[in-house]
Amino acid sequence: MRINKIIILSVLGISSPLVMSGCFATQDDVRILKTQVAALNKTLENLQKNQAGLDVQMEELMSQLIRSSENLKDFDYKLDNISTKLDNITSALDGEKTEYKMPPGEIYEQAKTQFDSKQYNTAAKGFALYIQNAPDGQNIEEAYLYLAQALYNLEEYQKAAVSSATLLDKYPKSKHTAAARIVYARSIIPLDKKEEAKNYLQSVVQDYKGSTEAAEAKKLIGEIK
Repeated sequence: MRINKIIILSVLGISSPLVMSGCFATQDDVRILKTQVAALNKTLENLQKNQAGLDVQMEELMSQLIRSSENLKDFDYKLDNISTKLDNITSALDGEKTEYKMPPGEIYEQAKTQFDSKQYNTAAKGFALYIQNAPDGQNIEEAYLYLAQALYNLEEYQKAAVSSATLLDKYPKSKHTAAARIVYARSIIPLDKKEEAKNYLQSVVQDYKGSTEAAEAKKLIGEIK
């Protein structure tokens, strides 16, 4: 029986001076042995707990990696969509793939909306584009007038004068003649043509008596120094 105990201890890898010397174990030796075994069991439990904790952390890490991968795929998908849209816009601007020609009426409406919003730079470009694409369009007279007004507000006085003069020259019977004369007069005042401006304003007072344009022209004459 004692020999069996010695063999068991040897198998467990527990060295004892008593075993090594071939002596039989005493009660103190047994107590020491139990303490060592208990310590070993405690160490094993701690290792198992640590391993369990590591497993949980590893699972959480894998879950995060999976989520990150899915988010990255979604981000790549969105990025591809954005890239595709940018390519389409670039191609449309370059005229390589898709050609979209806005109808003249739509160009005019967009320009008028910009004008009403006091976005004069964009409005001027829109009206100029309309005039270019629809020289005989139903809003051609209004386009010349709004273009002149937009240019005047941009302090492009010479261009404003040209636009309003074109309206007066091409459409002498236009219902916008009085307004065009006023815009023309306003535009040439900063160009040191005050006398000519007065003449145009006076013609509005004489030809369109009682109108709002006549009242405006009369007021402007009084402001010219």
